[in-house]
Amino acid sequence: METKLKKILKKRKITQKSLYDKICKRYETPVGQYALSEIVNGKKLNYHIITLVKICNILKVKPHSVVETDLLDRLLRKETKN
Repeated sequence: METKLKKILKKRKITQKSLYDKICKRYETPVGQYALSEIVNGKKLNYHIITLVKICNILKVKPHSVVETDLLDRLLRKETKN
């Protein structure tokens, strides 16, 4: 699955490592490299809002451009059915 974030990075020709480095340079408490990889690859959907803000600020995008709302909605619906 290609996430919204992965598409943004690909379109702008930015690597995950480059995004990670920019976050580290700008913020005193950066995002973990492994966690960022999990977010980019859609394996981690439940992460702190501050992490989302850091990613969005570096990429100069709004949160809806990054958050996988359709996937989250499907997962939440499954949880409420049980």
